[in-house]
Amino acid sequence: MTKSIAKAAGIVLMMNLASKVLGFVRETVIANKFGASGLTDAYLVAYTLPYFLQAILGFALVTTVVPVLTKYLVQEDYDEAWHVASTIINLTAAVLAVFTLFGMVAAAFLVKITAPGFTPELSQLATGLAQIMFPSVVFMGVGMVLTGILNASYKFAAPAFAPGFSNLIIIGTVIFFGYRYGITGLAVGTLISFFGFFLLQVPVLKSIKFKYSFSFDYRHPAVKQAAVSIGPIVLGVAVNQIYFALNRIFASGLAEGSISALNFANKLMTLPLGVFVAAVASAIYPALAAQAIKGDRKALKDTMLRGLGMVSLITVPAAVGLMVLREPIVRLLFEHGAFDREATLATAAALFYFSIGLFPGAANMIITRAYYAVEDVKTPVVVGAFSIIVNLVLSFALLPVMGHAGLALANSLAAGFNMIFLFFRLKKHLPGLKGRGLLVSLGKMCAASALMALLLGAASGFLGTIFNLDVRRELALMVFTAISAGALSYFVAVIVLRVEDVRYVQEAFWNRLRRKL
Repeated sequence: MTKSIAKAAGIVLMMNLASKVLGFVRETVIANKFGASGLTDAYLVAYTLPYFLQAILGFALVTTVVPVLTKYLVQEDYDEAWHVASTIINLTAAVLAVFTLFGMVAAAFLVKITAPGFTPELSQLATGLAQIMFPSVVFMGVGMVLTGILNASYKFAAPAFAPGFSNLIIIGTVIFFGYRYGITGLAVGTLISFFGFFLLQVPVLKSIKFKYSFSFDYRHPAVKQAAVSIGPIVLGVAVNQIYFALNRIFASGLAEGSISALNFANKLMTLPLGVFVAAVASAIYPALAAQAIKGDRKALKDTMLRGLGMVSLITVPAAVGLMVLREPIVRLLFEHGAFDREATLATAAALFYFSIGLFPGAANMIITRAYYAVEDVKTPVVVGAFSIIVNLVLSFALLPVMGHAGLALANSLAAGFNMIFLFFRLKKHLPGLKGRGLLVSLGKMCAASALMALLLGAASGFLGTIFNLDVRRELALMVFTAISAGALSYFVAVIVLRVEDVRYVQEAFWNRLRRKL
């Protein structure tokens, strides 16, 4: 099972990597064209409104669909599986169409709540942009149901690359239409990009012999189960999005560009989450669901712990690397065009504190999937609600002292609170669950990361004297060299320290290489 998970994770990782690279190209071209400005703030606030639904409903739909369909796919009852899947597709489209109409009508009110510190001009602009982008919710929702169907059938590549295809459309919009149509053109391109996200996955359904039917069988037991589960899952998934919404509410009263600085920093921090952690989480979730259905709690526990070990292997050093190299990385990726030195410093400050929450955020993605696999959808909601309160209190406390960077720190500390409570509450479902082995591995990874931090600090200082950092090509070479040296030192250290999770990665790599040869 570990080898099959590693193989699936490898496929998703490559697709996620391509998607995330395109995501950063997207952020770069947007930053280059519009900078950290009021226009960008208006777009991001407008995008937050439909994206809030997209992010929480999207994950919730995938999370709901996978175990529901797995029950039928394990029994090879494909006709019933496709009947249920078609019903979920049709009901999702209908419900989200209603949400879209409501959102377009109430856009001005929603902008006022989301960004109370905006000037009337920015509020009006954000309202218009939100009305353009709201229909994307329908394409996103149906697209995420397709992702769930494909993942339950162990098809991961196309769903993982679909966000990358979406990014390509936005990049093309900014490059070819940005100067003519401005921020409004970007909003239209964003809408079209979500249609592309949906469309890319449709042809892959043929490979699993999916049979669509125009069914609205809402009384079907599996559909009822999905309907009952999705509400609590939405609330559980909404935690991170509420963090970000609170950030934008608090930051709307700060200096212009603060929202954009938090957004760009968060995009950088979530790169490892979107590439590595999402790959592992997507790969293990069907396995967790199947193990829960079979009643094999020991296998479920082992799979979850293995997933935590695999994501910590990457996220711990990634967090340290982002903290040490925060300024040159932000400068390399974003500082050109309208994105100036002041914007770089503001983004780098937020990135430092966001990075503290990188491992807790990754762990939460794995742990919550274990809860959903055993059909406990309430505990993540309760714990998440408390973490939102923690985030709110810390935001009030840290904002006057640290400005927008305090909001990033509040997010990270709240994510840590969420992780600790979720892990220990999981023992009621997995009585033999212990964190001692994971803590030992984490300790070794932290030691290796500390060594890497020292090397990164020394290397970046030394390389800064060799390269002219005002020249983008030389800055890129400096950053690449420092990251390569740091990564090499880390992986040598974890091998020497005999971190157990490294062995599984090595075995998967060598097995795949032998098959190629």
